[in-house]
Amino acid sequence: MKPLHAKISEYVMTNIESGEWPVGHLLPTEMELCEQFGVSRASVRTALLNLVNDGYLVRVKGRGTFVTMPQRLEDSTVFIESFAEEMRRRGQDVQTEVLEFLVMPAEEKVRGYLDLPEGASVIKLTRLRYAKDSFDHGPIVLTTSYYTMKLSFFQNYDFTVTSVRQAMRENGTAKKFSEKHIDAAVLDGRRSRLLGVEPGSLAIVITSFVRDVDDDLVEYCESYYPASRNEFILKIRL
Repeated sequence: MKPLHAKISEYVMTNIESGEWPVGHLLPTEMELCEQFGVSRASVRTALLNLVNDGYLVRVKGRGTFVTMPQRLEDSTVFIESFAEEMRRRGQDVQTEVLEFLVMPAEEKVRGYLDLPEGASVIKLTRLRYAKDSFDHGPIVLTTSYYTMKLSFFQNYDFTVTSVRQAMRENGTAKKFSEKHIDAAVLDGRRSRLLGVEPGSLAIVITSFVRDVDDDLVEYCESYYPASRNEFILKIRL
């Protein structure tokens, strides 16, 4: 059975692709879509956010959600690799400092991204990642992940010494698919302090949505890479 948000996405895309909703068309409100499909606001928000991220919709504060022209990546694009991944590829270790690790009620934004009902809990894991033996140079990345309670076994692990991938593998599951959205941001006071850079410094922000081997959404993650410490490489298949 398809997730509820997938049905809403299909409905929107059918209207866009048929020309019924041209570029500039104002979509029904979230509440109208809730009533039309008999679903929660979180499901509607997930569907619309996915299409915003895919470039089919744009949200205008105070006005609503509109159809826009999608920007497509070339099929030849393979991936963008961070300095942290490059170091692992070279056999250099990355050390982890856990800042937060707790079960908490999911905020509305997180519920929407993970398609969770109101009142659901998530596991929040916030980490700083360093190049091993290079603490004086500052962290490579600040990452905050929210996991569904399907991964409740995470509570039995110490993620300063165990990777998320290893914990999943030891419990008979794995990441199957990861969708990443890349943006740039100016670091605010808290994030700049944690990363050891000046407030207002630039960072590359990678937002990830992860599905497991059962095709269930299990993770929403935000990662902040200080631009001064990271080089990102776009690899293209020719």
